[in-house]
Amino acid sequence: MPVCLKTLEISKNLITLLLFMKTSGMTMNNVKNPIDLNSIQPLCKRLRLPTMFQSLATLCESPSMLEMTHLEVVHEILEAEICRRDENALKRRLKDAHIRHQDATMADIDFKIPRGLNKPQVMTLGNCDWIRNHQNCIITGKTGCGKTYVAGALANAACRQGFTVRFVRVPRFLKEFSAQHALDRGFERELRNLRRIDLLVLDDWGIGQMDAVNRSDLLEIIEDRCGVGSVLVTSVLPVKAWAEYIKDATYADSILDRLVRNAHRIEMIGESMRMQKRYGALNTKEVD
Repeated sequence: MPVCLKTLEISKNLITLLLFMKTSGMTMNNVKNPIDLNSIQPLCKRLRLPTMFQSLATLCESPSMLEMTHLEVVHEILEAEICRRDENALKRRLKDAHIRHQDATMADIDFKIPRGLNKPQVMTLGNCDWIRNHQNCIITGKTGCGKTYVAGALANAACRQGFTVRFVRVPRFLKEFSAQHALDRGFERELRNLRRIDLLVLDDWGIGQMDAVNRSDLLEIIEDRCGVGSVLVTSVLPVKAWAEYIKDATYADSILDRLVRNAHRIEMIGESMRMQKRYGALNTKEVD
């Protein structure tokens, strides 16, 4: 929910709370009385404003509250409630995203090792304007060069900026998606769920075989997101080899036109990061 709508919702609840205080003869000057707090607590609970009550209780124990205006008190407890809701919303987005590298951050991307990463480009993508503009991103490179980690960092950045994300491996995803055809309205329901996601990450594109059902499903998914959502693809295959992976000229043209034409491209090079000790390799000379 956007912050402005959250503020409106909480403000309505706060007005209800203040009206209760007024009709019950309570004022901001006597709220510091624990008896009054005991009266406010069940109301805050009913209005689902637990953090607002906790913030108010903390303020009542502070001498600084006596120097605050009514509006300053309102601002303080509103801000505390919104911060708590934002934190919980972020936790839900991160949990629902199923990002493969959950600890991946933009700050931890290793630009020292030469592997074709343009730092200004990657960091700009971390600002998520491409998601706001419903554009796509394609990361290609050899196995182990760090494509999935970079995708995870971008996905985490998106979650922290309020976007919803779903991170999937293409082979498993297409298999599970195809199974939805056997369920009553399962396919349409899953398409609707994906349509609500701001960023869909398709990891390991190009691995495995794609059949006719997979091609049809993939086109529906990409078409549904065209102009209304973003897709991030990681692949060991260069883009020029994707048509062969799709194995149908008509479907390949339709899918790639929607996916590639407005995509930011990152083409990574170099050997596997897993060959280095700092990334888990055993008995391997560290590459500086």
